[in-house]
Amino acid sequence: MTHTHQKKLRPLAVALCAAGACLAALLLVWLAVVRPNADKSLSERVCDEYSLYTLIEPGGSAEQTFSTGNDLIVMGFVFGTRGGQPTGDLELVLSDAGTGEILARSTGDMAGILPGQYVALGLDHTVEGAEGRRYRVTLTPHYTGDGRLTIGHSDGAVLWNDSFTVNGEAVEGSLALLITYRQIGGFLSRFFLVIGALACLVVFFGVWAALSRKLALHKLVFVLVLAFGILYSFVLPPYAAPDEKYHINQSFTLACQWANRLSGDEWKMGHVPLDMTYRREHDADPLLQEERTTVFSWQELCGNLLTTTTDSFDSHVALEELQTDRNPAMYLVSAAAVFVGYLLHLGFVPTLMLGRTANLVVFALLAAFAVKRAPFGKRVFFAAALLPMTLHLAVSFSRDSLLLGLSFAFTALCLQAVFGCRDGQVLPVSVWLPLVCFGVLLAPAKLVYLPLAALFLLIPGSRLGHNPSAKKAAYLAACVLLALSINRSVVSTSVLGSGSGSSETSTTAVAQSAVTQQSAPGGERIVHTAPSGNAEKQQDDSWLSAMPSEYRENTASNFVRRLYYCAAGTTEIPQRELEFWVQALQEGDVTAAVLGQSFFFSPKETAGSALTDDEFMSAVSLVYLNRDLMEHDPEMCRQRLASGDRRLFFKSIITCEECAGVLAPCKITPGDEDDRYPLDRDILIEEVKASQELRQNQSQPSEEDLICYTPGYILRHLPQTVLLVVRSVVENAGSWVQGLVGGSLSYSSLELSWIWVLALYLLLFLAAVPARDVEAPGLPTGRYRVWCIAAALACCALAMAGCLVWTPTYYDTIYGFQGRYLLPVLPLMLLTCLPRRLSVASGDDAAVSLACGMCLVNAGVLVNAMLAVIAR
Repeated sequence: MTHTHQKKLRPLAVALCAAGACLAALLLVWLAVVRPNADKSLSERVCDEYSLYTLIEPGGSAEQTFSTGNDLIVMGFVFGTRGGQPTGDLELVLSDAGTGEILARSTGDMAGILPGQYVALGLDHTVEGAEGRRYRVTLTPHYTGDGRLTIGHSDGAVLWNDSFTVNGEAVEGSLALLITYRQIGGFLSRFFLVIGALACLVVFFGVWAALSRKLALHKLVFVLVLAFGILYSFVLPPYAAPDEKYHINQSFTLACQWANRLSGDEWKMGHVPLDMTYRREHDADPLLQEERTTVFSWQELCGNLLTTTTDSFDSHVALEELQTDRNPAMYLVSAAAVFVGYLLHLGFVPTLMLGRTANLVVFALLAAFAVKRAPFGKRVFFAAALLPMTLHLAVSFSRDSLLLGLSFAFTALCLQAVFGCRDGQVLPVSVWLPLVCFGVLLAPAKLVYLPLAALFLLIPGSRLGHNPSAKKAAYLAACVLLALSINRSVVSTSVLGSGSGSSETSTTAVAQSAVTQQSAPGGERIVHTAPSGNAEKQQDDSWLSAMPSEYRENTASNFVRRLYYCAAGTTEIPQRELEFWVQALQEGDVTAAVLGQSFFFSPKETAGSALTDDEFMSAVSLVYLNRDLMEHDPEMCRQRLASGDRRLFFKSIITCEECAGVLAPCKITPGDEDDRYPLDRDILIEEVKASQELRQNQSQPSEEDLICYTPGYILRHLPQTVLLVVRSVVENAGSWVQGLVGGSLSYSSLELSWIWVLALYLLLFLAAVPARDVEAPGLPTGRYRVWCIAAALACCALAMAGCLVWTPTYYDTIYGFQGRYLLPVLPLMLLTCLPRRLSVASGDDAAVSLACGMCLVNAGVLVNAMLAVIAR
């Protein structure tokens, strides 16, 4: 065999050995840890109280009726013993409580019963659940010895509408009953082995490609980011990434807005507040939307991966769920993928995965671009892109996905513009155009990374052509103005210190603190009675034109009066009824649009529903526009009504700018309509009352929560602030170091072994050590190095300061700061902050070792993450 042939076989042999070793380790872990967990299940505790025990006599039985909408696989009961261990068979019969039909049976040996704990009895087949279905379970012991069985139950009925009998006599109690409705079974092994085997294949490819040097480093990082990113997306499915639910809400709402703009519906969705989200009607999966990933999250993801929906692409429902912010730039890619999912009628789960994959692809492209364009430190960008934390964020809906890609690409281009061009050379369009675009997109994404965007100012003026100072000033002004205009609410809140927590959670706190309580003169909260029914409309042909002139004054009370007069034809409105609706409108318990629906589109045969078309259009415009459109342009109104129906005419009025302008002085927003047509006002009353009661019971931020480390407070309490920072470093530095590379994933709830953390930091060190054989420009030196270090440290300081201003003054450590916030500036820090005395002989050999190491470590992290989820 020739030396050349041996050289070709060596990468293949090493790659096979690496993949084989990973596969062998995977199988051993499966045998020792995963396979024993195949009995994991989800259970419903129908009744979990067993303070009393009642004897089941020979020939007797215990019966309990109950209801559940879940499947029934295994049923658990709590037993006691009397006179020794019972022997014989215990028969279970499950039947339909309404028809008496026997649905399932089970027989067990009483000799294996352990007193005082749940004993599981499997059914002979799974009984499929049905919402509202009632069952009867009968337990009959067939004794063969002296021991007797007692059954555990509550002291007093817990299941109020169901009966419990023992030996044919009613008992005041409810049977302790645990129902298993879902089992993981063999799925767990299949999922673990498939993900592990795919990780081994990626290891094989990565090691082979690195050793054979068939792919350039930027192409290799693109493939590895995509491959490992997809695997991370399955191991940590949608909603598992930090605050991902808010980012998902933002993307789906943006997609719904686009669909609404393209739909044939005349109603156009306007501005969506932070505490509201839009998704399609069936875009919900409670098990997957649980932030705490479990093995059943994997099962739910895989079981619904190819589902479709009958929802139209422009259908949407409003949900009271928070979003992140009002900056759509970082969500355009994921929202576009979600919109494609709408057009293809994909189900909720495949649409989620499509949005995640779109973010991953864009990040992979940007990471590959950064590795290719970097004049030096290519290994640093390669390693930073393949960190577990980077991949975890890159394959999520988080805005950090694109933010990381933009920061890596922008840093690489800046290094190329400053150090990778000859003196006096003007930057080509292929460098300065993406550099400007990435910087302008990066700046408003998160204010704390403005210093990174300011690296553009380090570019020598000779490389920017004519008027370099003006170009730099224009770039800097665009970044700052765009960042401040988009993030003005965050800036004002941070400066004023009006809440605590992250930018996502602070929205709720501010909203809660802004709720005002309407009080009676004596200081007690007014308890409004429910409004009465509609009065009959006055029988006068000129009733609309005769509306009292004082109703035209623009106040919230007069808006409600106009609604009663124009829709119900009455001026006799009880004061408490009027106050009820005014309070509901101003406190946001009902929108002006929904309240109008309950009058103009009521299911009851009232005077309001008996309006003629002309009267209807006059009434709606008088209520919402404070003027009668039929007097000014009746033909336009009739044409608009002829092109649709009353519902569309109503929508066109409540969504117009004039309506918002009329209601603004009343401190009322038109809001969105309800999907229910017709809408019963009695039901609306109950919903408003429930909302008011819920708000009264919600905890409000305490005064000490509202006093935070604002800039003014810091200046007045410098020693206290310094001590806070020191305590934070002492107590949390370990978690920051761990979180930077991915030692704790998800909501910092998946703790990985420190072996992987140490291995990742060693690989980062290998990536950052310069090579002696590289002919490219050297690392930043002199003032350039100082400015780069300053920019990196300024970003770190601003990230910490952003969390500091949300920290209440009574906290012992800074609230919310995490190591992952430093990822965007990690390449710059590694290239500028590390000592320069160490070096490696060959940059190519170091890149090969780095690629192999990152593949092996990521495979280990994936297995470790799966084991952490299984252990829950």
